[in-house]
Amino acid sequence: MIKHARGTFHRAALRRRLDAITTGKSTRLKFDLDATTFDPALLLSQVAAPMHADSAELRRLNAAFRESKALKRVVEGLSAPSTERRIRSCRTVGALRLEEALPWLTPLLRAGDVRLASAAAGALGRIGGMRSADALLGVIQRRGPRRAFIVALARAAPDLYLEAALCSRAWDRALGPVAVAAGLRRRRTAIRPLTALLGAGTQRQRVISCRALGWSKARVAIPSVIQALGDPDWRVRISAIKSLMLLQAVSPPDQLQVFLQIESLLTDTDLRVRSAARRSVRRLTSVLMNRTGRQQWR
Repeated sequence: MIKHARGTFHRAALRRRLDAITTGKSTRLKFDLDATTFDPALLLSQVAAPMHADSAELRRLNAAFRESKALKRVVEGLSAPSTERRIRSCRTVGALRLEEALPWLTPLLRAGDVRLASAAAGALGRIGGMRSADALLGVIQRRGPRRAFIVALARAAPDLYLEAALCSRAWDRALGPVAVAAGLRRRRTAIRPLTALLGAGTQRQRVISCRALGWSKARVAIPSVIQALGDPDWRVRISAIKSLMLLQAVSPPDQLQVFLQIESLLTDTDLRVRSAARRSVRRLTSVLMNRTGRQQWR
């Protein structure tokens, strides 16, 4: 209880100092990266999360870290023997959007410790930019996809970066994760390359690109996803059903067309596809009946 109370007190004190710095009321900072009662890097991440990269609040935080010599200790912590210290250093440089830390962060993506590699990916995602996206895409290409890497890539990639990667054969092994990242961003510019991948990709890439088109919540993606209902692979057909359920929710005029297309799969040769179609038809029937009832009432 005493340790918990001490941690709460120290955490509140650091929060007040950080708030005073961001509002311009103070420039003094005492930041102990090795605090044992709480994680100061996690608190800093929470404080800096809503700040834009070019905001005055973030510039004040960076200036305070440099003036207090804390920034030097944080960067040195990226190569420290302690895994916990390196994780905290990753969180800190990510919160500060410190682009000069990229040469130390990139090797940590290949760390054997999953927590450390995920922390490094999260820092690169928050820093953003071409160099961060290249580092994340490179490790995905070599090591395979991880959820933390894909989420960080979606966050770090500059405009049109993912779209260009989807059209490039240089990243052939990473096309699936890139499609997921593009779907998470929900940019209209990614619909055309995702549609192309849906038509010409491998079975796994077709499944992923189909789901990504559903996440895009764009009505223009509906015809391409409907066409995927006739794909020879049962996994792609199920992916198309799930995507259409997302798309019809944002496009009420297309609900009846989606219903009829999914209903045609009730006689599919694959039991799993029939089961997925049956569940979706039940949900869509309820949606259409409610919609018809509201229109009659009006």
